[in-house]
Amino acid sequence: MIRLGEIIESNTNEFVTQCYNLYSAPSLGTLVKAGQNDPIFGIVSYVQTLGLDPTRRPLPRGKHLDDESEIYEQNPQLNQLLTTEFKSIIIGHSVNQNIEFFLSPTPPKIHSFVQESSSEEISKIATNIEFLETIIYSNQPQSDDIVASFIRQVATIVDNPNFVNEAAKKISAMLRNDTQRLNSIFRRLRL
Repeated sequence: MIRLGEIIESNTNEFVTQCYNLYSAPSLGTLVKAGQNDPIFGIVSYVQTLGLDPTRRPLPRGKHLDDESEIYEQNPQLNQLLTTEFKSIIIGHSVNQNIEFFLSPTPPKIHSFVQESSSEEISKIATNIEFLETIIYSNQPQSDDIVASFIRQVATIVDNPNFVNEAAKKISAMLRNDTQRLNSIFRRLRL
């Protein structure tokens, strides 16, 4: 598996990963894992690119250029002055090769390697998507998008043509008293 980056902030609920390469964060809703032994699993909930120096904002550089790519060609230092980071909501952890769907007793360590989860891990996790309730009721402003993105991505990996419909039924049970929100997620799933 390809390493995406390393953890630069961590707590028991989420972790922040700084990418090794600019603009190389995984998509919203991607299942990632942190650590090599008994990894902690998270779902990407937020991605940002910003300047490394918080006191200096990036300035426009392309006023007289025809193509955005020319900005980076003419300013190669930007790759050293900008960084891409992503947050992941923790949904479980591994204990002796078994995935537990609750928070780890300790957060992942700073500088733990972060990589996308394997197809096998995704398939294993997809059999028990009740953990999505944690994301649905989190304070994430884009939690509906995170849930829908996760389901759409998993549907392309698992060997189950009914996965989206089965996931929709489980989400219906979670949101049985909030039809507006349920419909919002279904629209994102294109149901």
